[in-house]
Amino acid sequence: MLKIVVNIILFSLIISIFSQVKAQGNSPLIYQTFIREDVGLEGGQILVLDALTLNKIGKIVVSPSNPQNIELTKDNELAFINNNPFVDKNKGMVVVDLVQKKVITRMFDGIGVYGLKLGSDGNIWVLLDETQEVVILNPKSLEIIERLKFPESPRGIIFSPDGSRVYISLFTSDVFVINVRNKSTISVIKNLPPRSKFQIRPMELEVSPNNNILYIATNNTVSIVNTSSFRVIDTFSVPASTTNLMIKLNSTGNFLYLAEYLGVCVFTYNTQTKEIKASIVPNMQGIITGLNVPQNSDLVYITRFSSISLWDTQTQQFIANPLTTTGVATPDPFSLGATISGDFSIGQAPALQTTAPVANQQVTANQTISIKWQTTVMPQSYSIASHKIELSTDGGMTFNVIPGAEQLKPEAQDFTWQVPDIETSKAQIRVSTVDLGARRASSTTGNFTISRNGGGGGDTQPPMVDFLSPKGGETFNSGDTLQISWSSSDNVGVTSQDLSLSTDGGATFPITLASGLSGSTQQFTYQIPMSLQSNQTRLKLVVRDAAGNMAQATTPSNFSIMLGADNIPPTVTISQPTQSQSIIAGQTIQVKWQSTDNRAVASQALLLSFDNGKTFNQIASFGATDSSFTLSNIDKLSLTTPQAIVKITALDSTGNKGEANAIFTISPAITNAVYQTQSKLLAITGIGFMSNVNNNIRLFVNDKEVSLTPKSVSNSSFTIKGNKKKLSITKGSNTVRLVVDGVMSNSFSFMF
Repeated sequence: MLKIVVNIILFSLIISIFSQVKAQGNSPLIYQTFIREDVGLEGGQILVLDALTLNKIGKIVVSPSNPQNIELTKDNELAFINNNPFVDKNKGMVVVDLVQKKVITRMFDGIGVYGLKLGSDGNIWVLLDETQEVVILNPKSLEIIERLKFPESPRGIIFSPDGSRVYISLFTSDVFVINVRNKSTISVIKNLPPRSKFQIRPMELEVSPNNNILYIATNNTVSIVNTSSFRVIDTFSVPASTTNLMIKLNSTGNFLYLAEYLGVCVFTYNTQTKEIKASIVPNMQGIITGLNVPQNSDLVYITRFSSISLWDTQTQQFIANPLTTTGVATPDPFSLGATISGDFSIGQAPALQTTAPVANQQVTANQTISIKWQTTVMPQSYSIASHKIELSTDGGMTFNVIPGAEQLKPEAQDFTWQVPDIETSKAQIRVSTVDLGARRASSTTGNFTISRNGGGGGDTQPPMVDFLSPKGGETFNSGDTLQISWSSSDNVGVTSQDLSLSTDGGATFPITLASGLSGSTQQFTYQIPMSLQSNQTRLKLVVRDAAGNMAQATTPSNFSIMLGADNIPPTVTISQPTQSQSIIAGQTIQVKWQSTDNRAVASQALLLSFDNGKTFNQIASFGATDSSFTLSNIDKLSLTTPQAIVKITALDSTGNKGEANAIFTISPAITNAVYQTQSKLLAITGIGFMSNVNNNIRLFVNDKEVSLTPKSVSNSSFTIKGNKKKLSITKGSNTVRLVVDGVMSNSFSFMF
């Protein structure tokens, strides 16, 4: 009887563990692949992690297969995993039942599978090497629905956000644009930088959320492609040490994250400002093998062959680097990381309350006290990643991290603190925490006193301060670099210093040069603005110690700042139209900009080019403060233009000229399409059917190009004669598109 009860309990426990992998509602999960991680295990396995806690909740052995990329079905019941073609002699891929935690079949043995993707059509798209094709699988029946042949092996794949297109990159450089519905080729993006023939590229394509931009990573260079014209509109490079980059966009498309495959560097590219920042993953936990960015999350999950590093995109810091390897062997680095599923935006920020020290407490310098707090994790929320403790000696104006308390353990609720040898009546402690979802909380004590005698009398002696340079009587020019120096000291120690400037002989000091300078700072460099002029200039320095005692000094007499020669042009920024914006032909265009100058803007002008900047025509002139203008009633605005440019110029009073350009596209638009059976005429109306450049026009019906010569073309109409077969017209719903000088119109549907 006891044996039966034990078996029932064990069976229930097994079923519970199995169901955890799938039946967690929409809880966030991480599926990480490993190769040769356990001693005695020739192949690999999948580790399942609860993203809220990073605890292991399941493991699926797929040996003797050597897993690499992993792709899940929408219901999270099946996983499609390619075997690493460099490691697994049998190549191919496996299909895993995530509920029963076992491999149910192998497919494509002997063929290298370089990628898998769940398509917008609900099918699995598989990239095959030797056969140079993409195979489309029904994930339920595992039947091959269709095979797409390519001139060379496919290596990367991504679907557009609206699901209508799929982008497939080939072995060397080209990227094919395929219509998902009928599998026809829309375009081929060529003339890209050649790729390395010796690296596996796990993720090299990304599409912006608005479907306008395609990012293509090649070695250490990213090409930015306009998805209307399929032209490269920009490129940028990062100083990567490997020959392969993985790229991922955040949910807004404002940031592109890049990581070196089998390297250590992570880069953040601001798609608006084009600024690039680099970071290095923490040591001793393996090189980078994968990159995941959950929707509506501030985290990037950087997979490494023995861990996962969590990168907080808001603070540009790593908040956790947990080891996830389960065995004692060293995993193979060609295991390609992880995939994620579920809602990573769930949960709430933790709550935190400091309990010691308390406000008005008397603390003796050099003694040991306990800092205490209470952290609460909300239900169904992320676990704590770490805590940090900071000290303020100026009533909370500034804080510095206490040595040894930079990154305390998640479970820490107290810290033994050696009180420093200082005196202050405005000490504060701030305890802060961050969870595994990059949510934060903090709590600050009220003011308490630190004194050397324990009586709370504290330090009453103010600092001493004196200006060394300038002393007064000197003459400087606007634009000069002013070297300021002084001497400040205190019986205990200077904690902060504020520097300001007066232009009225010291009556007021409205210009703040610096605040919160450290106590050891004894000089400051100030770049005098070009617009600053005064013969009654003075400086003031306010010095404070830890006890709040204050002293100040001003320069003994006035010094002069004369206007220097102005050779700095105005700065112009255009906010509208945005770079690479597509504007429908005939529409009015709102132009917005901002012109600034070190002294003053005198005049401005707006110019327009319809030939990619070869020639410009001035459209309007403005005064110094204008910042917007509506472009209308210009004939060429109704014609398609691959690259139109609006230019704003600004002049200052000395003739210095600044300018800025915004490149945009004027696109054709179809408003109606009718096929007349008797006359065999397809008539299309709209605007922008003629171009400012070459008038090269192409017709696509149901995404197939029609090679017939048009009967007539004007800027608002297009007619072409042909039977249904030659025009690719089918019974029912049809779509038409026009491409004018490489610029694509909208897709218009009509019934036949």
